[in-house]
Amino acid sequence: MPGSREGRDYHGRMGRRRRWVVLGVGGLAVVGIAAGAAAWVYKQPVGDVHNGASAPFTLTSDPGPTTTEPAKDHRPDTGEPWPNYGLDVSRRRDGSRFTAIHPPYALVWKRALHDLLEFPPSYAGGKLYLATEAGWVRALDAASGEILWARKVGSTRDEPAVWRGRVYVDSRDTHMYALSARSGRVLWRTPLHQLLESSPVVSGGRVFTGGGSNDVRALDAVTGRILWTFHASGSVPGSPSIDPASGRVFFGDYAGKMYCLRASDGHLVWSKQTAGLSSGLRSGTFYASPAVAYGRVYIANTDGKIYSFVESTGEVAWTYTLPWWAYGSPAVSQGRVFGTSYDGTFVALDARTGGLLWRHKLPYRSLGSPTVIGPLVYVSDVGPSPGAHGHLFAYNPGTGRLAWKFDDGKYSSVVVAGDRLVVAGYSHLYSLRPKSAAP
Repeated sequence: MPGSREGRDYHGRMGRRRRWVVLGVGGLAVVGIAAGAAAWVYKQPVGDVHNGASAPFTLTSDPGPTTTEPAKDHRPDTGEPWPNYGLDVSRRRDGSRFTAIHPPYALVWKRALHDLLEFPPSYAGGKLYLATEAGWVRALDAASGEILWARKVGSTRDEPAVWRGRVYVDSRDTHMYALSARSGRVLWRTPLHQLLESSPVVSGGRVFTGGGSNDVRALDAVTGRILWTFHASGSVPGSPSIDPASGRVFFGDYAGKMYCLRASDGHLVWSKQTAGLSSGLRSGTFYASPAVAYGRVYIANTDGKIYSFVESTGEVAWTYTLPWWAYGSPAVSQGRVFGTSYDGTFVALDARTGGLLWRHKLPYRSLGSPTVIGPLVYVSDVGPSPGAHGHLFAYNPGTGRLAWKFDDGKYSSVVVAGDRLVVAGYSHLYSLRPKSAAP
């Protein structure tokens, strides 16, 4: 009954239950609003940095190969070498000096490799040096496509480096190999005790590489002896880049941190943590390789941003936000930076300020690293499905106008070998000659 003790206890319990229910519903609503707000914050990139106009910047014309060493792999009858991923040790991907290489093209040869080609070959002395997913390193005659030698070293996901008659390749069997460029014979094999995906680079008699256990190393390029080791905050799948003028090494890691080391001894010059620059709760990872030019270091991040760091201090000069992850390594040429986003967005930016010059959407997603060759910039998409051939496109760097298309590509696709454009497709290698060139 309402006036009894039992009635009062019952109504008291019900009142308290109603209050707890109301409080619970209110609490859930608050939690839901907070979760929604957190998700919104997570997805919202912070505003970009715009210090590029005042930060140090030196615009120079293309000086040719950025190396202080004699090009001993160069022979006048075979053309200039393409000895590293990204062409030179600064990884600018700038082959604008190859002015004779341009469409329309004629197919000279096509070679099936029966394996995924994630990286293009390197070139020196009339030979192409190619590493594949299945672990084969091959030398091909650049004129005919004939395979000259093949060496199994364990699964590889990098472009070999070529230096003074040696071919350097990282293997996922945790070793770095130096092979004879003439025969493929193993000259040395150094255990680095970490998963290796980084494309090595040689400068000053040292070969530099990163890896999955956070270590960046310099090895003696002749003997394979480890000279120094630097332990980063995260794994380093991207390829270190070198400024031979300053004697410095640059790379980013999976913890979202950018580094500058002294090449001679691995001493840390500066580091910059970028976690949080993409949003309040999200940090990105550096999968790409940096490009060093104009007193800046340019690199893409999976937070969707392209970063421009001041080379001497690590100051962030500018950032530009793309719609999705940025995996591809940027190209830098003639005052412009070219970058890609996983959704297929392809942009040209002002190298000083990060201002947008033009923007296109490729037909499919892109993991590609743009490359400037002659008068055009080349970029690839991955195609409609994982096993499909991608596409290769060439644009005018200044206007963004499409100039040429090729129905194979996939990843980082093109290099120059003498008077030819060499295209790494999904599983085929192509040699194309400009139709304007003499046969």
